[in-house]
Amino acid sequence: MTMEEFLSNIKKHGATFATAETQQNIDLANTMLQKIQAAMLPAFIINLYKDVGGINLGNGYIFGPTEFSVNNKFPVPDIVQVNKDLSDINRMRGKTVFGRNDLFWFAFDSFGTCMMLDNMTLNVLRQYDDPYKALTDCLIAGKN
Repeated sequence: MTMEEFLSNIKKHGATFATAETQQNIDLANTMLQKIQAAMLPAFIINLYKDVGGINLGNGYIFGPTEFSVNNKFPVPDIVQVNKDLSDINRMRGKTVFGRNDLFWFAFDSFGTCMMLDNMTLNVLRQYDDPYKALTDCLIAGKN
């Protein structure tokens, strides 16, 4: 799957997109993630952020480098804030949460490998070979 195919597919399901991010905001998020010992942004996330700054579909979210609002009603935190909140949990060292829905968290590690995490224990439930499949699973599972 390509980025264009992913965005087209998820838009057909009713996803809303935040505005594309600047390279400066992407670089700042990367630096802040490194400071909290989280994984730095892999190429697929950087490319996503250049097209959209975050995604919402029902109760599923892909966090962006900056906070964005859903339908101008409530804010979705940025990827750095989400990971700061999780940085005291040892099993999250070297991982970065990039999305969530009602059932699962989604993260990548320092190699860019995506994984589905249990909502309560943060145990790895599944690893993905295709990052776009992880992005899709995050958002589609959040669809009401």
